[in-house]
Amino acid sequence: MSLNTKIFQIYFKPELKVHCDPGFTPMDNTDNPNPELREWDKWNREHEAVLEQNLDYWGYVSWKFKQKTNLDSKHVFGFIEANPGYDVYLFNPCIVNECLFANSWEQGDLHHPNISDIGDKFFAKLGYKDVSVKDMVLDRNSTVFANYVVGNRKFWERFMDFSRELFTEADKDPVFKDEVFGHGRSNYAHDASLPNFTFLIERLIPTFIELEQFKSIGFKYTADVLPMKYQPFIDELMSLSDLKVLINKHQSDELYDIWNFYRHKFVERNPNIFTLE
Repeated sequence: MSLNTKIFQIYFKPELKVHCDPGFTPMDNTDNPNPELREWDKWNREHEAVLEQNLDYWGYVSWKFKQKTNLDSKHVFGFIEANPGYDVYLFNPCIVNECLFANSWEQGDLHHPNISDIGDKFFAKLGYKDVSVKDMVLDRNSTVFANYVVGNRKFWERFMDFSRELFTEADKDPVFKDEVFGHGRSNYAHDASLPNFTFLIERLIPTFIELEQFKSIGFKYTADVLPMKYQPFIDELMSLSDLKVLINKHQSDELYDIWNFYRHKFVERNPNIFTLE
C-alpha cells in the first residue's frame, strides 16, 4: 500500500490540540462558521484543498479518538497497511451499537425520532429504488459511529457530492428542510439545539458504502486494544459481531434469526449495556 495517507485530527478549541496524536495531522476547526453541522462542515470547506494534495487515502477523526477507541495512529496506519486494496477503512468506537443493532438507523430511532424515515425519504429523493434503511444488516465492515472513516479519492469525492444533496433537496422541500436542519430536531441529550443533520451524516455513511458497493473493512477489536469498559463482555460481543458478518457473507435468514435471538438474550441479561455508549 502507498504511504501517501493522512489522517486529519480535528479540534475545535486551541487547548484541545494537545490531545492530538503526533502521528495524525492536526486540523484546526476553531473558526467553524457552522457549528451545528459539526465536522462535516470542515470536511466540506477543506475538500478541494485536500484533493489538491493528491493523497491516496485520507480520513478524519476527532481529538477524542484515543479516548473513544483506545487506538492510536500506529494502530490505524498498521491496520490500513495490513489490509491493502480497500476503498474505505472504518474505526468504529461504539462496539455495543454495532453488535446489538442491525444498523445505525435502528439504533438512531431510539434517540433521534424518526431519523430512519428521513433517511428513506432522502434516498427516495435521489432516485434510489426501494431503499428501506432499517432493513439492512450492516456489519462491522460497513458500520461506523463518530465518522471515523478513512477512504480513497473515489469514496470521498462521491460521498461529499452525495451528502451535499441534503442541502439541495432541503431547498426544494420545506418540510424536509425542517426535518434535516430544524433547530433541536435531533433530540440530542448533550446539545438540545442540534438539528438532525450530523446524525444523518453518521448513518448515511454506512448505508452509502453498502448501496454504492464500496470495498470496506472495519477494524476488529482484540482484547489487547479493546476499551476497558467492554472487556467483561468481549466474548459475547465479538461473537455477535462475527454473526453479523456471516449473515451478510452467506445471505442467511437462519443466521439472522440466531443473531436476533442471542442479541435479545444478551440485552435481557445485561439491561444497562447501552449505557456504555
